Order: sequence, then structure tokens, then C-alpha cells
Amino acid sequence: MNQERVPAEAAGAGVFVFLVFVLFGPIWLRGLTPFWGDLTYLHHPWLASTAQRLQSGRLPLWTPELYFGMPMAANMQRAVFYPGEIPFYCFGFSTAAAIFQGFHYWLAGCLMFLWLRSLRLKPSAALAGAAVYALGGGLLSRMSFLNHLSVLSLLPMLLLFFHQPALLSLALAAVFLAGYPPFLIGGAALVWALSILLSRGEGGGVGGWLLAGLGAMALAACQLILGVELLALSRRSVGVGLEEALRFSNGWRDLARWVSPLLFGSERFNPAVDWYRSNHIGCIGALAAAWGLCTLDRRRAAGLALLLGMVFLLILGDSSTISRALWAHAGLARLVRYPGNLSYLGWPVAAILVAAGFSRFRTAWRCWALAALAGELLFYAWGAVPLAERAIFTQAGPLVRRLQADSSGLRYLVSPLALENGSGFGVSDWKGRLYGLSNEPFHLRAAANFGEPLVPRPTYEFMDFLYRQPSAQRAALFLPGAGVRFLLTRDPVDIPPKLAHGEGRTLWDVYRLQGPASLAWSLDAEGGEDLPAGLPTQPLPSGAQPLALTWSREDRYEISGRSEGWVFIAEPRFPGWKAFLETGGRSRPVDVLPAWGAFEKVRVPAGPWRLRFFYDPDSWRAGLLLTLMSLMGLGVYWYNRALRP
Repeated sequence: MNQERVPAEAAGAGVFVFLVFVLFGPIWLRGLTPFWGDLTYLHHPWLASTAQRLQSGRLPLWTPELYFGMPMAANMQRAVFYPGEIPFYCFGFSTAAAIFQGFHYWLAGCLMFLWLRSLRLKPSAALAGAAVYALGGGLLSRMSFLNHLSVLSLLPMLLLFFHQPALLSLALAAVFLAGYPPFLIGGAALVWALSILLSRGEGGGVGGWLLAGLGAMALAACQLILGVELLALSRRSVGVGLEEALRFSNGWRDLARWVSPLLFGSERFNPAVDWYRSNHIGCIGALAAAWGLCTLDRRRAAGLALLLGMVFLLILGDSSTISRALWAHAGLARLVRYPGNLSYLGWPVAAILVAAGFSRFRTAWRCWALAALAGELLFYAWGAVPLAERAIFTQAGPLVRRLQADSSGLRYLVSPLALENGSGFGVSDWKGRLYGLSNEPFHLRAAANFGEPLVPRPTYEFMDFLYRQPSAQRAALFLPGAGVRFLLTRDPVDIPPKLAHGEGRTLWDVYRLQGPASLAWSLDAEGGEDLPAGLPTQPLPSGAQPLALTWSREDRYEISGRSEGWVFIAEPRFPGWKAFLETGGRSRPVDVLPAWGAFEKVRVPAGPWRLRFFYDPDSWRAGLLLTLMSLMGLGVYWYNRALRP
């Protein structure tokens, strides 16, 4: 490393330590934590439940609490194998979130600063561009999206190591493991576009990128193989409808938000809610970017302006006829949801332009302008995200305690009207309503959740089948067979007492299903044969008898009985689950057939028998082996490189 640049790089890292502390210090010192949206309803459940598994000495491969049950580590957005999530496995969630957020905002600034310095920009100019990237509205609005934050903080590594295949493979693997692969795809395309525009004649790099890509795939195989398997079997494998994909589009006036959120008159600046419209670089940053665009040579200025214009066109989504046509016919809806999500492609471009503009400032003005830029960005950031006491994430609430006491391992169903509820009384009230995936850390089993991006298609379709029923009374006919004991509704509903009994209100109106409910049922030969492989049209036959299903841990369970016929099991049928039938002192693998769309049935003989199920996916073993082998190979490479004269 160039010895003359070390002081500038060290100073840059120190500046971002200071800026991150100014941003987060008042929050931490007051005993508060950011609290909103995905941070509460997705990331806390994902990370807390993963930590629970690891601290118990078990791998986080399956969760029975969500969507009737689904793969856990295979969900790429959980980022189970991302090293940056280690704090969540060592500390309480609020403390770990503070470490995670502070580190990644610092990392985003440092990496962008190093890359801008590699373009031979002055340190103060590079700091200005990096401050816009790390402290601007883009990353500020992702404070509640931990996987977005980690991926976007690492993206500058792809620019920094563009021509270094070994380091690039590590960077690509880290970005993938960080938890939001769509950003990696778009980020790689942007990196290539910027490399072509800013090239100083270093060469193409295609071969190096291919080599680095293969290396990254091998390094991340423990996540990649599991993730591809889940993606292929999920509802997202066929894409989403255009109208769903175009939600959270920007409007034409939202483009002015790239300058300052104060340009909107009476509209309240709320990046936690309007995350897809928060991209400001500040008035000072916008002036510097405009100056930079005017002073760059024509080829680079035109190229950067074109890139920014393309980003603006894409994020308009449904607000522009041309943008809507691109989303409809260019296949974007199959890869990315929400046009506002693509705004990140413009942030590195804005950082370059701001840095270029600052490099033209007089030396005496540059430091003052940098301080003013940082002050403006911090001014927008202070108070922009809802805060709560740190204990909020561990507070169970009355609904959780009630279900834990009465559910006996069975499921509950939140009605679709309850999920659309728009009223609440403070953060504790919202936290206790079990929105999203917030039941998972409390080991409550839900028949329906919302927010998980990759859900096995059959289980999602069964959940949707329940929600499409014309009334709660009709849905209640199928709930006992699916192991559902409680129905939670926003308003009182009319259900005959023989089907469900109202038990008052605990945040929601609570109804207990009458009659037996179970996760496993014994059926005679005729009833089992007639049980459809697809979605049901009728409840279980009246002769069905409940069986005890016992979970020894979250990835294995067993059922015992004596009757000949069929066993219907209201647990998902998914690759990796292996079933064995024990009878007469012998154990053998048994065929598992689909039933009721999402679930399964097994033929059993007369006499005492036991069914044992455990989740042990071959895809996990193959991925882990490939990752370990690639890590060993990378270690040998660096060892030999270190020994070279």
C-alpha cells in the first residue's frame, strides 16, 4: 500500500467513526433503539430465532412456527451465514442491532471513500462523496431493513476490487450472504457500467469476473444451494403480478427528494414509512453534483447523466407509461419487486458527482463545505426513525402469553381483516399484535404469516385457500384438521357455537375452535384414499380420529398408533424431510403422499406402529461440503501468495 495514502485513509475512517457516533450516539446513550417496520416484524424474528437455535447447539434449518412450517436457513434474506450477524448470536437483539447498524454505516462510508480515493480524488472530495452515500436518504431509509443495509454497505467492494479476482470473489460471496441477492444483480451491472465510464485503461476484466463469480458461488454454496431449492419451490418462482411488482413506485415530484426532503411543503418527512422515496443527497450535495457534472469531460458526464436518468425512469414505475412498459416487457417484475427498491443504483453515481464537484472547490472552502454537507445530512437523520425502549423486542405482551398458555403446540390463525388493521396504541400495542413473523421467537405456531419473501408454494396456497373462504364460519370447518385451535379477528364475527367459542378480546377478538384439533389424524382405508392430493373441498371425514404428534425438537417429530389405514399429517411436505415407519421392532423408509395441497398422508399397517420424521436435506450437506472445500482452497492460495518473494 502507498505509504503516503495511509494517513488519509486512516483519517477518513476516523471521520466516519465520528459521524456514525453523532448519528447513533444520542439514541444509544438514551437507552433507545430504532423501532419500525421490517426491523420489528421480520428482522427481529429472523435473527432472534436463529440465535436461539445456535445457542442451543442446533443448526437453524427448519422452523415449524411460520406458514405451517418452512425451511429456515434456506431463506436467503435471513442471512444465516453472513459473518456480520455474529453480534446477534452473542448479545441481546437491541445491543446487537446497535453494533450491526453502526458498523455497517461506518463500513459503507469507508469503502466508498476508499474507492473514490482510488479514482485519484482529493481526500476531502472523496469524504464528501462517501458521506452522501453513507448518510444520505438512501441508507438512512434502510435502517430498518438490516439485509438491505448490509448489502448496500458492501457494494463499494465490487468497485474497489474490480480487477482483483481473489478479493472480488470474497466480496461477491459476502454481498450474496448479506441477505438480498437482487441488489447484487443490479449492483454488479452498475459496477460494470461505472467501470466502462471511468476506465483508465486497466483492461476488460471479463475473465477475472467469471473466475471470481465461480469462486463466490463455491464460497456461498452452503446458502446458495439451499436458497435455489427453496426459490424453485416457492410462490416467487413464477414471479409476481405486475400490479404487485409496481407497488411503491416513485412519482414525478419524488425526484425532487433527491435534493432535499424540505422541498415538499406540508408533507412530513418520514423515511421509515416512505423508505422508497427517501434518496436525498442534500442541497449542498446537489449543488456539488451539478458542478461536478458540468466540469467532468463530456464522455463521462454524459454517461453518468444517462445512468442517473435510467435510474429515475425505472423508479417511476407505475407513474410513467415508459417505465411501466419496461417493467411489463423487460422481465423486471420477475426479478425485483417495487420500483423504489432500484433507487440504490443511483447512489454511487451521486457520490461520484458530489466528489467531482467538491474536487473543484477551492482548498480553503472544501473543509467548510464538507462540514456543512455532513451537518445537513445529519440534520435530516436526527429524529427521522421511530424510537422505542430497548426492551421492546423482548416484551411478550398479553396475546403472546395467552397463546403460550392455551395453544398446547397447536396453531392460531390471524384473519385477513386483522392483518389489515390500521389502528394501534403505541409501539407496545403494535409489537404485541403478532404482525409479520413476530410469533417465531416466542415459539407460537401460526397458520398464516405475511412478509416472508420466499414461502413454499403449497403452504402459501393453503393459507390463501383459508383466506378465500366466503366467511369465518366456512373457514372454521377446515381449521381443526390443519391443527388450528384459535382464530384471531379484528372485529367480532358470527360463528355458530358448535364451531367456535368467543373468548373475549386480547388485542384481537379471540375464538377457540370447538371439538378436537390436531396436527395428525387417523383415517380408515376409504377415508385416507379419498383424501385429495390437492386443496380440499370438504373438511376431514367424521370418522377421523386425532393422534398425538410429538416434537422432540424443531426438525423432528413422531406419531404413534395402532389402527390400520392412513395417517393424515398437517405438517408440510418438503424436500429434505425423511420418514420412517417402525413396526414389529423394525424400521424402514416409508412413502409420503401429498394431501390437502400442503400436507401429507402415510399408509400404516395394523398393530402398534410409530412414524418418525426428521429434516436432513441433502442440499445442505452438499452446500456445506463445497463451501468448506472452497475455503480450504482459498486458504492455500493466500498461503502460497504470502510465501512468494
